[in-house]
Formats: sequence, C-alpha cells, structure tokens
Amino acid sequence: MTGIMENVTTIAPETTPREKRRAVIDIGSNSVRLVVYDGPARAPIPICNEKSLCGLGRDMTPEGGLNPSAVEDALATLARFRHVLDDLGNPPVRAIATSAVREAHDGPQFVEAARALGFDVDVVTGKEEGELAALGVLSVEPGATGLVGDMGGGSLELAVLNKGSLKDRGSLPIGPLSLMHDVGADFKQAQKIIDKHLAGAKFIKSGAFDTLYSVGGAWRAVARIHMSIRGYPLQVLQHYEMTAAQTIEVCNLIARQSRQSLEEIEGIPRRRLDTLPYASTVLKTVIQRYGIKHVIISSGGVREGLLYQKLSKAIRKQDPFHVACRFYADRLSPDPAFGAAAYQVIEPLFVESNGAHQRLRYGASLLCDIGAYFHPEMRGRHAFDTALRSPFVGVTHKERLWTALALFHRHQGRSSTPPNEEAMSLLSDEERTSATQYGLALRFISALAPKSATSLEGCTLEKRDDEIIFRAPNDRKALMGETPRRRFVSLASAFEANAGEIYDD
Repeated sequence: MTGIMENVTTIAPETTPREKRRAVIDIGSNSVRLVVYDGPARAPIPICNEKSLCGLGRDMTPEGGLNPSAVEDALATLARFRHVLDDLGNPPVRAIATSAVREAHDGPQFVEAARALGFDVDVVTGKEEGELAALGVLSVEPGATGLVGDMGGGSLELAVLNKGSLKDRGSLPIGPLSLMHDVGADFKQAQKIIDKHLAGAKFIKSGAFDTLYSVGGAWRAVARIHMSIRGYPLQVLQHYEMTAAQTIEVCNLIARQSRQSLEEIEGIPRRRLDTLPYASTVLKTVIQRYGIKHVIISSGGVREGLLYQKLSKAIRKQDPFHVACRFYADRLSPDPAFGAAAYQVIEPLFVESNGAHQRLRYGASLLCDIGAYFHPEMRGRHAFDTALRSPFVGVTHKERLWTALALFHRHQGRSSTPPNEEAMSLLSDEERTSATQYGLALRFISALAPKSATSLEGCTLEKRDDEIIFRAPNDRKALMGETPRRRFVSLASAFEANAGEIYDD
C-alpha cells in the first residue's frame, strides 16, 4: 500500500508565536470553562472556548457540600483541559473558583484535587468576583458608566462604574442555583429573598444609573431569546441593547413558558433551561429596583477581567477596536502600513463630518486591504463579513455595521447591493451615506497607489464648495490612470460634487 503522502508536496506550516497566548479556567457554580486567548493584550481573541455544565452548586448536600457527581464531572473536565493546554503550548493559566467552591464546606478538598491536576486554583471572594466582572466590562466597553450585573449560578455580583472607574462592588447569594436550593419552585418566596438581598446592597442607589451592563450566561440567554422573538438580523451578543421595557417583557415571557417551549429556542443549552426563570426574575427585579433604562449585553466578564487586571495603564488606554483592526490587518493585508497611510490622505475630506465616526474611519482604513488574498469577486463579501462577525469590542452594533458597509463599498463600488440588507436597515440613511462615501474614498486611494503606502506621501483629499479636490506632488500625476480617475469621479458623485486635481511642483 502506498504512503498516504506519497504524491503530495508537503509544506511546513508557519508557526504562530505561542508566547502571547494566555488561558483562564473559571470554575463556577454551574459551569467549568476553559478559554485560551491569543492576539494583542488589549484585544485578546479567544481561540479555544470550552465549557462543561457540571453544576457544582446544583443539588448540594444537606451538609452544604458540593454535589459529589458534579465534583467527579468537574475534575474529569479539568483533566481534559490539562491535555488541551499541553497541546497548545502550556500558556500561562489563571484558574479561579467562585461561589459554589467558595461556600461549600468541602471546597478546600476540591481545590486540592484540582491542584493535583496541575491547576493552582484561586478561590475569589464575592467582592473580588464583582471587581473582576467590572474590569471585564471595561475591557470591552471603555469609559463605561452604569451598573454591572454578573449573574452566576450561585450568586449575583454587582459593581458600580463611573466613566471607566470602579466605584464599589458586592456579591449577593441570589444566583438561580442558590434560589432553587432555598425555595424549590416557590417563586413568591424566591422574589422575597431577591428583594431582601437587593435592599441590603446599600452601595447602590436607585435611579443613579441609566445602564445595566449584563454579564453571565443566564442573562445572555435572556438576550438571545429576545433576539429570536424580535427577529434581530445581527446575531452578535456583544453590545446587544434592550430597553428596560423590552427586557422586562421577555423576562415575563420566560416565566410563562414551558420547558418544551424554551427548548425550541436555538442556542440555549438544555441544562440551563431550569435556571432561566430564576435568572429572569432577578434581572427584572434589578431593573425595576434601580430604575434602569436600558440593558447592554457584555461579552466581557470575570475571565476578561483577569486579563485586563494585569495590563499596564498605558495598554488599558489603547482603543481595543483599533488594536484588533491592526491585528487583522497585519495578518491579512499585503502591506499593513497602507491603511494608516490611506487614512492620512482621506481624513481631511471628512473633517467636518460626524466626529463620532472618526475612530470608525481609522479602523476601516486599517482593514481596507484584508480581502486582498481572496478571489476578486469575493473580496467585498469577505471584508464585510470580517467586520460584521469578528470579535471586535468597543463598538456598538451600528458602528460594526458602518465599518462593514464601508469595507464592502471599498471593494464593490457604489452600485453593488451589500449582503444582509436586513441588518443594514439598522443604519439611518445618513449613516449609510457616510459609510458609502468613506468606502468609495478607500476604493479610489487603493486604485491610485495599490498596496503602496510610500506613494501616498504628500497626497490629500478635501472638499471645496461643490468640488472634491485630490492634491498631490507633481511626480504622482502619472498614478492617475483610467481606473483611479473613474473611481475618483464616482467618489465625487457620492458627494454630489465635481472631481478636481491639483499637482504641486
């Protein structure tokens, strides 16, 4: 029998530096999770995200011990994680345990068993957990102001943020598993316990916050249900927004639904279904008690907070959206420097435009050539999908869509219809127009000096009355060939202006 590789030319893969990888193991009351991150420190990208719903805090013993069957599952899961980490180059690992292990009388024995598998588990206090959740939110929502709520299996962590600073935090034993253990199916009694503990959280003042940043799998499940009911066209949970009324409505709906009905909703783990009514009741009560006006789902939580906690002040100040755009540009663009050079040429044309879009324009510029290695007919779609689906943080859904639309028109021109028109409907006409204009500016510059940042030095675009002016040193005049000029005229037309050229000696 001939060898399987006999007629194949083997090419050794380029190795990815593994020293930037880092990992977190989160041993919670409901799940045990491993996340391995790669990429830049300020915008870590999960490349491995695994969990097992072991339920350490579910059905605890009468003496207050961990569920023996759950302990067995959790240790088996950790043993598997050990093998996974070995295969991934043994990145630095931070392992923590939260409410269930913290409260159980046999928690120390579990920690010792985990240590025997090679994990030095840190059992964090409730306040530490609240602080980590808040830092995780700040990692994806720079400068956030509002109330952070992290709904775990055994506890609810609450933290107060003001303009990116942590002001206070606390932990309340009203996670769904704790409530189920204490009251069974008696929701009236559960409501009394919830009210009692929230009333004791004196560091939170009613009406002081407009925004609740929602963290944790149970509350993300509530948001996913709302997405499904609403028919929302962009299936991205990070920064998904709901009004207080919408959130309360879906919480009431969950309370009325049978388990069978909830099972029909895609993306909700079955082992989480029995906890959803309790988690929804807590969420509804928090909104009503504190006068919350809208809820924002955060992909950043305790695990991301552990990474953010270790960053220097200088790195924390970096824009995570721009850092992630640079990361993708460095890997997918023929000349990663081209995007920043294009931005310098184009930005004068938009100085009087929406100032909030400036950071989006810079991000789109960095990403302007990420479709270069794909088939020409698919470059626009690839760039569009990358902006729409990549794990970018620090941007709203509208900002994500704006960037995707600009990149689509950079590759496909003005007349092409973008994919996912339903999602595009979330943008206003003004936002769609500005994204199209910026995409056409990138399209022109990319044709003028293909993949060459050097040729753009000294060039500018600007608007004068009813004319768009391209100004450049005289030795660049030869670059203005048929295709660049056609694209320049198309750009000017998008502004309802004429195209003019000035070349300086």
